[in-house]
Amino acid sequence: MRVLCFDIGGTNVKYGVIENEQFIEKGLFDTEAQLGKEVLDGKLVKIAKEMKEKYQIEGIGISCAGSVNFEKAYISIAPDALPTFSDWDFRKLFIENVGLDCIADNDVNSFAKAECVKGAAEDYDHFIVITIGTGIGGAIVMNDEIWRGKNYNAGEVGRVLIGNAKWESVASTSALIKDARRAGLDVKNGIELFKLYDDHDDIAMAVVNRFYDLLGTGMANLVYVFNPEAIVVGGGISKREGLAEILEKYMNSHLSYGFRNTAKVVSATFKNDGGMLGAYYNFLEYVNKNGGE
Repeated sequence: MRVLCFDIGGTNVKYGVIENEQFIEKGLFDTEAQLGKEVLDGKLVKIAKEMKEKYQIEGIGISCAGSVNFEKAYISIAPDALPTFSDWDFRKLFIENVGLDCIADNDVNSFAKAECVKGAAEDYDHFIVITIGTGIGGAIVMNDEIWRGKNYNAGEVGRVLIGNAKWESVASTSALIKDARRAGLDVKNGIELFKLYDDHDDIAMAVVNRFYDLLGTGMANLVYVFNPEAIVVGGGISKREGLAEILEKYMNSHLSYGFRNTAKVVSATFKNDGGMLGAYYNFLEYVNKNGGE
């Protein structure tokens, strides 16, 4: 089955046609959210029509930030990156304009689906995914099923409080760079900061180690609440060699006896394509359950 998958972000939209878990074609275009939902809808429909004609795709899978009604393929509450995009009905859009059914899920849930099926969490039934970037995203998997919550808002781990602050406001990569600059380091991005860290710069090491400790604090809270087998770490920082082991050490330092060493920390397998692959697996599951009706 050939499925067109979109991963919709605030800056750009990735898309790809997937068959047998392999990409036949990939593309990318600017979201241009400031132009409004109708303009972006037009771009999505145009690509869907082109891919339908070119590859005879049989359906569409979507990964998008926000509060996504998984059963209805509908965004009820817009994400921060697309603030005017509430009440976004993907299924209606594609059925009426392209004649194809559609499934949609939150972006981190989609990423978690990919990690569950073919990634770092393939051998786990109970795990949590966190993605570390400008914020901290999350997805919760229990008994091999994504837990979405009553209003499809479960997994917003970045909003958990650490002291009086949201976790993502003190332990995201954007927060890390702000802390580094406040400490007197002239760094433009994480690459420059971690270069100083790797060169054993005292200030950089203090800033980054505090960042690791704050991440470990939040992860320890997740272990206390959900008792997972593993926490899968995604985002650009997850590419750093040895990161999982470092975070596991800091996490365990905040856990008491009976909880310590009960959860592994592992780096995500998928990077940029994880959301699209998760959308693909979601669509296959949807078809297998009800034939897409």
